[in-house]
Amino acid sequence: MSDDEHSADEKPSEAEQAMKKRREAAGRQLSSGLSEEARELLETNRKDRERMEDEIRELRKRNEKRKKERETEEKRMAAERAAEDERRKAADEAKRKQKEEEDAKRRSERDSKRAEFDKLQNANKPNFVISKRTGSTGDEEEQDPNAGKKSREQLEKEKKAILKQRIVELKADGLDQSGLTEKAKELHKIIYRLECEKYDLEKRFKMQQVEMLELAERARQNNQVGRGDGIKRAVLSEDERDPIQERFAGAPAKIQMYSIYERQKDKRSYPDRKTFFTGPQFVLPPNRIKPTRIVKWGDQGLPIYEEIAGAAAEGEAAAAEE
Repeated sequence: MSDDEHSADEKPSEAEQAMKKRREAAGRQLSSGLSEEARELLETNRKDRERMEDEIRELRKRNEKRKKERETEEKRMAAERAAEDERRKAADEAKRKQKEEEDAKRRSERDSKRAEFDKLQNANKPNFVISKRTGSTGDEEEQDPNAGKKSREQLEKEKKAILKQRIVELKADGLDQSGLTEKAKELHKIIYRLECEKYDLEKRFKMQQVEMLELAERARQNNQVGRGDGIKRAVLSEDERDPIQERFAGAPAKIQMYSIYERQKDKRSYPDRKTFFTGPQFVLPPNRIKPTRIVKWGDQGLPIYEEIAGAAAEGEAAAAEE
């Protein structure tokens, strides 16, 4: 702000000067017919008004100054926000490009490993086909039946190649907090998927165990000797063995609690079904014990026991009769 603007702000306007002259003229006109005390009071009021006007003028100047400073600060903050947005966009773009490059590199490595695995898998397969012609004399050499089998070293190589393809290398060097967070989320998803697969496999294994138990029981029942139907028990020789019977020899027989052909639900209640299947139970009603004391609660919340008159004597007499 220049000196001319400061001087323009400090000088009163024409309206303020006119109002001041009017108040001074009115004050002189009023003071002409008043006493000395009234004139002093008017002069004091005039000075107070002038002081208040000066304070109001000063407050207005400060308000204008603060408004301009606030506008300057908002412009500076807007410029900083724009620069921060540009920097963040540039960082996001660089991160996206780096991720695309890593994905492309990972795909190329996976393709190369897959090609190497296919090469190892097809190593023992012949690159030609021997076709026997009809009417041959049998002089041609027969194909070796062990040609398709793989050695232990080849199986180990294939196993290592498959593990190397499935196990992703943990690249956490040079990552910041956000990168480590994303890596942790990715590992959590993998662990969650593996736990789901493990649960499914365990449930399938348990169901297969139950089915094996049922099959073993069915085989045991089928192997029993019939009554007059001529069915004989299968007898194994000394060198033969039944692995299912050895494994599930102590398994209990399956008990069928309902018919597999039942199509209507039993709508009877549990007491009705119990009575129907087990019969009614006739039990004499028990003898009730008569109370001998009364419990009352005091002001402090503690129980107070009061004896019933004659109850103890009746209880002793009943015990003596028994």
